[in-house]
Amino acid sequence: MAPLAALNLAALGALLAYLGWLAYPPSEAVRLRNALLLRRANEVDFSWTPDTVPADFRAERAPPSADYAAIVQSLGMGEVQLDWDKARLLAAHLVRYAGDKGPIRSDLATTYHRIQQGYGYCADFVKVYLGLAHAAGLFARQWAFSFDGFGGHGHTFVEVFDRQRARWIFIDVFNNFHAIDTPSGEQLSALEFRDSAMGRRARVAMRPNGSGRPGFIHETKAVDYYRRGAPEWYMWWGNDVFSYYAHPLVRLTGRISRSLAHVVGVVAGLQPKLQIYLVPENREQARRMFELRRRLSWIGAILLALVASVGAQVAFIVPAGAQP
Repeated sequence: MAPLAALNLAALGALLAYLGWLAYPPSEAVRLRNALLLRRANEVDFSWTPDTVPADFRAERAPPSADYAAIVQSLGMGEVQLDWDKARLLAAHLVRYAGDKGPIRSDLATTYHRIQQGYGYCADFVKVYLGLAHAAGLFARQWAFSFDGFGGHGHTFVEVFDRQRARWIFIDVFNNFHAIDTPSGEQLSALEFRDSAMGRRARVAMRPNGSGRPGFIHETKAVDYYRRGAPEWYMWWGNDVFSYYAHPLVRLTGRISRSLAHVVGVVAGLQPKLQIYLVPENREQARRMFELRRRLSWIGAILLALVASVGAQVAFIVPAGAQP
């Protein structure tokens, strides 16, 4: 092998090893993904409704899968008139199986059936909930927060738009609760519950979504949990779970590795962006994440250049013994 090609291969291996080091443990791999997807936003960017969805929000337009449509029908959703009743019924249906046996990280159909067996973390529950909500004719969107500078340690939950109330309603599907404003008795939105956790509004009451296990025995623990995560909120800028998992690239790579499918989804632009709820408390963490994204962009450009260089050199190497 030509010396230059060998040198390029060594550099390529070193860069890949560096990326592997950056992506370990798995929570750091999530940080890398988030760095590639994060964008800045403030409160006004989240005030839209399903009638005024931002053009770049990946709203699900495809019909639900047959199995998810059948699940919704089996729950008698056609007889339920109010959006809030539908939203709570779906959350109650999922949490009745919660057993905290571990994460799933699979496609929509597999994740739903594994939840019924007691598996699943918050992200698994939310993914399935988004699919069921779409099948039930509801519009849901996904919030999340982290504890480690927008890395992999955190939590995720949903808001459902209640057309009768003309407002968003917060639901923690995995931890089995929603929040009630005690003076008015109205359900709170996600940002309203965040304000309450931070002590900026009157104390609220938490109510279970269904008869499944509670995520928190004591309300004070739930409030403290959300208070600790309050500086690092962000929204997944899309709810197109059916379209994502039906995409040929995701389906093909998912048969090999679900982690590979996520990487391909990010690189191919199939994953929704993450809109940071930018507040003074997270400006430094956000700055570090955008700096990480610039570093990853440089690494990606160098990797592509090295691969192209090695490929060109190998293509022009005359096989040993071949006649000029």
